[in-house]
Amino acid sequence: MYISIRVVHTYKFILFPATFLLQMYCPYIYVCGINGVTEAFFFAIMSQVEVERHNLRLLGFSLLFLALSLCLSYMFGTVGFIFANIANMIIRISFSIKYITEFYDTIDMVYRMIPNIPEIMLITVCGSTALLSKFVLEVIADSVLGYICHIIIGCLSITLVLQYTWMAEDTSFKLFIKSILPNRIRDKLE
Repeated sequence: MYISIRVVHTYKFILFPATFLLQMYCPYIYVCGINGVTEAFFFAIMSQVEVERHNLRLLGFSLLFLALSLCLSYMFGTVGFIFANIANMIIRISFSIKYITEFYDTIDMVYRMIPNIPEIMLITVCGSTALLSKFVLEVIADSVLGYICHIIIGCLSITLVLQYTWMAEDTSFKLFIKSILPNRIRDKLE
């Protein structure tokens, strides 16, 4: 993101809070993805009466979001609006998970959604490398070397994530990846 903003706009633009807003938008996208999955399942298993009752709850969630937006925007500025969105999504996810655990009569499904220690370590390492890359670009702001370092660090991070995912995931992920690869590469993986 930093490189694209830097290439398209001047260095002055990077000093504005746009890059910080984009950084905070990344966790929001992640939380939206989780909310989408939990609410899709949630709506799929609800009866018509429950859907109508939940629509009233969504009205309450909207009012809570409005209050959070006002408070957090006042406290943190523009980024407070993103924080309010994240908080709203987390509340909705919590409600959906509560309903899903009642549907399955067990909380085991929820525990399987929580990242394990290696996943948390991987997220920490990738986040740290992204932060390191940002600092490298700030120090060597206008040089090609800075951009190359940023791209290399990003490529190493994504390679690490893909490697871990390949080793840790079940066969459905591997079958999907193999299905989109050309035959000559697919044969080498088997």
